This record gives sequence, C-alpha cells and structure tokens, in this order.
Amino acid sequence: MSTRVLIIIALIIAVIAGWFFQKQGEITPPVNIEASEVDYEATDIQAIQTNEQGETEYELNADSLTHNPVTNQDEMSGITMNWEPSDEQRYVIQAGSATINQQTGELRLSGGFSLVSEEKTGEEGAASDIEPIKITGQTLKGNTKSRQVYSDEPVKVEQGMNRFQASSMTANLETGEYEFGQVAVTFNPAKRQDQALF
Repeated sequence: MSTRVLIIIALIIAVIAGWFFQKQGEITPPVNIEASEVDYEATDIQAIQTNEQGETEYELNADSLTHNPVTNQDEMSGITMNWEPSDEQRYVIQAGSATINQQTGELRLSGGFSLVSEEKTGEEGAASDIEPIKITGQTLKGNTKSRQVYSDEPVKVEQGMNRFQASSMTANLETGEYEFGQVAVTFNPAKRQDQALF
C-alpha cells in the first residue's frame, strides 16, 4: 500500500470522527454547587438544655438533627423530650418531627405527638395518687422559655378511665393548667335498677 492511500484513509476516518463528534452535541457545563441550607447534621442525638442557673430544663433524644442557619432552627425527627418546667411538673413529649429555635424557644411538633404528665414523687419517695394526663394529636406548638404549649387541631385526652376529645388545647406546663375548646365526652351511665325505697 502506498502512502497516498494511507493518507486518504486517514482523512476519511478523520472526517467520520469529526462528524460523530459534532452529532454528540455540546458538553454540558459542570454541576454548579451552591451553599447548603444545612449548617450541620447529626444522628442519635442525646442533648440536655439548661437554664441560666445551670438547672436542667429538658432532656432530648432524637433520631436525627439538622440545623438550618437561615432560620436558626434545629429540625429533628423521632424525638422524645423529658421536660421539667417547674419543681412540681414533669412531662414526656414524643413526636414524629420537631423544629426548635434555641434562641427564642419556639417549638413545633408535627407528625403526631404525645404529651404525658408525670407527677413527681414526694419527699419520702411516695408516688402521687393523681393519674397522669395523656394528650395526643397531630400538631403541637409552644415555647420552651414561656413553658406554654397549644394546639389548634383536635386532641384526645386521657386520665385513668376518663377520656374526651377537644377541638383545641392550651396548656401552661409550669403550673399544670389546661384549657380545652369544644369538649366532646361519651358518657355511659350505670344501668338503672329500680328498688323500693322502704
């Protein structure tokens, strides 16, 4: 084979390669990486929040936590919170997800919540005779600094054998005072028994 034939074959291959390269289209620019809205992330959280005097306000366990620096909120999933707003009151709060602003104390629980009061034991270690109150619902809002919580959605309330539903709820967890709106109670009186009086 002569050099002239090899040059012609090389030119044909170059033209075909150029044609394929042109048909591939433009190469897309590299991915544009922007700053994340998450400051930090963590899993299996176990935290303790204290007040100005160094006393424990609440203990918090969560499956995961992300901090959003734009809103300055901690966003958590699978939380359990042991909260002691006063010497007399203690609560266990569980929720599917929560957002807490550590600066303002704003709290929002969603994905279903459970708020259970726990009476503290007396000085001699004797437990209180008062049945704990359990409140369940979908969304609970409040403030850890003012120790107030509320729900504008329906809640179910249980205390021992007593149960009722309400359209809304407001609670001062420091004093243990609750206020419910539009309460609905199912009442089953005992069966009537006719007896002679004398």
